[in-house]
Amino acid sequence: MKKIAGVVLSLILLGLVVAGGCLGGGGGATSTTSPTHTTGGGSPTGTTESSTTTHPGTTTTSSQTTSTTTSSSETPTTTSSTESPTTTTTQTPTEEAYWEHPWEYAPVTIDGENYTVTYYRALYKVQPNQSSPVYEYVIEKSFEKTKIHVYGTDAMGGKKDLGEKGVYQYVTVITPKNAAAMKDKVTIKVWYKNETGDSFIYPWEMGWTSNMYGGSTNLVGFQVDYMGRTLTFTNPRAFGESLFPYMEGDNEILSDIGPDLTNLWMGWFTIIQVGIWTAWSDENLAVPQSGTWSDMLGHTWSWSTKPDGTATFSGITFNLVDGQWKYSGSPEGVNLGGKATVAPELFIPLEVEGHFSYIEQGTGQKTTIYGYIKIEDLKLEKVG
Repeated sequence: MKKIAGVVLSLILLGLVVAGGCLGGGGGATSTTSPTHTTGGGSPTGTTESSTTTHPGTTTTSSQTTSTTTSSSETPTTTSSTESPTTTTTQTPTEEAYWEHPWEYAPVTIDGENYTVTYYRALYKVQPNQSSPVYEYVIEKSFEKTKIHVYGTDAMGGKKDLGEKGVYQYVTVITPKNAAAMKDKVTIKVWYKNETGDSFIYPWEMGWTSNMYGGSTNLVGFQVDYMGRTLTFTNPRAFGESLFPYMEGDNEILSDIGPDLTNLWMGWFTIIQVGIWTAWSDENLAVPQSGTWSDMLGHTWSWSTKPDGTATFSGITFNLVDGQWKYSGSPEGVNLGGKATVAPELFIPLEVEGHFSYIEQGTGQKTTIYGYIKIEDLKLEKVG
């Protein structure tokens, strides 16, 4: 178990280094965003408004044109490199759609009504390196409020019963389609004292791996079921008890399915660590957008988005946006790239794939990790 947690932690730390060092902004950086949406055919008529706002080190220029024609065309994007970051926006007045909560669990608001995502099913694919097979899994996520029995362990190793406690239960069911070690589906239940939305986003909740022997006041416990075997852990300190955590069952389960749990995190890491999500959340995705970024030191971004189609879940139709991105960190030999389809109202992309390439220090060998997620089903419940 410690080995699995160590691998995952190493991946996360690597991601933070990439996001904070290679992907972050800095002095002398250039950022050019050129969203363009022109409506017209022939000679459009109407009014044009423009404004320029200057901030320290940043100049933002925007203009809007109202047109009465109905055909659409896209104007090619042009970019430039200057000492100060520059953002330019030109668009026809239209509806707005901002992806406000990328990868952050949040209520869904549609026409003034709030909904909660209570379940989704996703197809995951991951290739840990260019020489390995592409592993595939189906993951189902759900959560509910329930009650469980909590136990603790005293200083003499005795089992202490704390009775039933109310918890938020987050359930992950992983069904292997082409796995490294997993022979059947595994069910992971994680219990929290308070609502913990991040647990609903991870491919499988690994927060408990760092809290199993700690003093978390939110983590109540977890249970893993695999091929008729069960491992259960409960944390009495979540309820203010000065007892040690209690564990029972087959502690070899995690070792048996460890390679696949690690694969899922590697694929998810490959996708989630791209900083493009934050950039997109600031843009009106109801119109085509594009942008570039460079620090003049070999680190560059380029990306684009455009509205494209709809999808319906639980009787609610969502407008979709397709996007793509590319990053190059030449000094470190790091490259990222991918594409995604998002519904701005939903916190998780409906389909996303990407790759993460890096040069291993010492060997100089290039390794490329591939990840893919597609939401196949999603259920919403109206709040109130």
